[in-house]
Amino acid sequence: MAEKKDGEDSEKVRKRFGESSEKTQMNELTDTQKKIVELLCYDKQLSAKKIAEKLGLGSRSIEKNIKKLKTLGFLIRHGSPKNGYWEVTDCDTEEKNR
Repeated sequence: MAEKKDGEDSEKVRKRFGESSEKTQMNELTDTQKKIVELLCYDKQLSAKKIAEKLGLGSRSIEKNIKKLKTLGFLIRHGSPKNGYWEVTDCDTEEKNR
């Protein structure tokens, strides 16, 4: 993937490279990242702690993977940490890859 320009958010990068780039990225996700996306497609209000419990991993590991998914443009956080929710940008792609 091309380098991100200073000050350019992931949404602009996704628009610049289009859908084919996003589909390629989905195949490059780790198993843990794919599981996180799958869980958040079904329950958008899960916390990193709850995801960690469901996957049997440490919450710090989940937080790092969520950060990567946000950078790639798969996840967008809306609202506050306590009362917000996750938007998975393409749940349909994840469901087709199962």
